[in-house]
Amino acid sequence: MARVLPPRPFTLRAAVVLWLAIAVLLLVAAGTFMGSAAVQDLDRAGSIGLGALFGALAVLQLLLLLPLRRGRRSAREVLSTIGILMGAPILVRGTPGLSLIAGAMLAAVLLMWLPQSSDYFQLTQPKAKKRFRFPGFR
Repeated sequence: MARVLPPRPFTLRAAVVLWLAIAVLLLVAAGTFMGSAAVQDLDRAGSIGLGALFGALAVLQLLLLLPLRRGRRSAREVLSTIGILMGAPILVRGTPGLSLIAGAMLAAVLLMWLPQSSDYFQLTQPKAKKRFRFPGFR
């Protein structure tokens, strides 16, 4: 018998749409870097590397969207890690074209951790509450 999921909150639906848009933008950026590497002689390895990295990140994000929609905590944690590790440095550096993508990544991370989204993850994958215990006591 299939498990019936509770309705997804708006914050999580918005995060999923945002991650989908980010993945599409990263695929476009990957294609742009690969295309520029094909026509230029200087800095070819850097363009190919960035294109491959952005393409791989886009594919990973797309693969994690379905588990995220189903309320899997692991998908939220991996996407949060990607968003923070990729988004913060790009945003701080201020690269014009990529700053929009970086800001969207950080916004999607925020949406996934808002209380409404966290409540949804608690319903779909309940996490036992830990009680405080002194070391050595049961």
